[in-house]
Amino acid sequence: MTAKRQGGYPTIKDVSEHAGVSKSLVSRALRGEGAVRESTRQRILESAAELGYRAHAGARALASLSSGTLGFVVTGLFDAFWGEVMYAVDQEAARRGMRTLYLSSPPESGGELEVIERMLEYRVDGLALGLLGRRDAAELEAYAAVLPVLALMYDLRSDRYDTLVTDDASAMASVVRHLADLGHSNIALIGDAELPNVAARARGYTEEMTSRGWGDCIAFEPAGFLQSDGYQAADKLLRRPHRPTAIACVNDAQARGAVLAAADAGLSVPGDLSITGYDDSLYAVAGVPRLTTVRLPRADIGQTAVSMLSDRLNGRDTALVSVLRPELVERDSTGPAR
Repeated sequence: MTAKRQGGYPTIKDVSEHAGVSKSLVSRALRGEGAVRESTRQRILESAAELGYRAHAGARALASLSSGTLGFVVTGLFDAFWGEVMYAVDQEAARRGMRTLYLSSPPESGGELEVIERMLEYRVDGLALGLLGRRDAAELEAYAAVLPVLALMYDLRSDRYDTLVTDDASAMASVVRHLADLGHSNIALIGDAELPNVAARARGYTEEMTSRGWGDCIAFEPAGFLQSDGYQAADKLLRRPHRPTAIACVNDAQARGAVLAAADAGLSVPGDLSITGYDDSLYAVAGVPRLTTVRLPRADIGQTAVSMLSDRLNGRDTALVSVLRPELVERDSTGPAR
């Protein structure tokens, strides 16, 4: 009869603490996958048996079982952008007879790893990671030794797992070109260029500005992804002696905050200041002015994510990189430079 620990059945965390190893190593050993020394595997199995985990989870047979579930760990899962992506994920997964499980991760590096480990405890068949933290490819490769992994909207590539991103560098370059056509050259960017999912947008901005001979006008204001972050960053930019005539943001929430900062500074948008967003989320149209922004193909992202993980589960053993193309949407928040 399976012994229950106090508070419920034993988990991978319990086994890892009892055996003195990491949770990911326990997961690999119980699945019969990955490079695990035999002595370590035996210690893990003995711990699992002693705690009652093995009888409850069927650890030896786990490698041959399929849960039919895809796991998605996303930082900021409840953002408007991700909500629309996950709707498409659900539709495509249901069409394929699969289920989905979502966990939201905090932006802190350690917090992301903890949530990923928690997802593994649910024994999902495939794992999509839409992260913000500064991860190392080796970390994702360790998970890829256990199950199919997809770096989702997170440009960290490897030959051991798949990557799905959008061509953000070209898209942000198109934003700069649009503003240049309106007579702007003093264009600032709000966003943390050190983050992997922002780096390509920052690169597109920098390269387009430099190609036009406007290197001296390049101005970054690092910020988070919330509306309040955009407000604070725009407020700093607008207090500079030579304030920008246009501000590009790396998401729509930031841009909406920048519009509020401009209003508090007595500036009209787009009369005195042009502002652009990114994503074409609900933030882009849920206010005045409606935002000029970059539309990410959210439905395609969700459908492609499920397709790539499903293909892996069906036997594809070569890593793929899929790059989807966004498009510029011109609305009311950009106008001629003054």
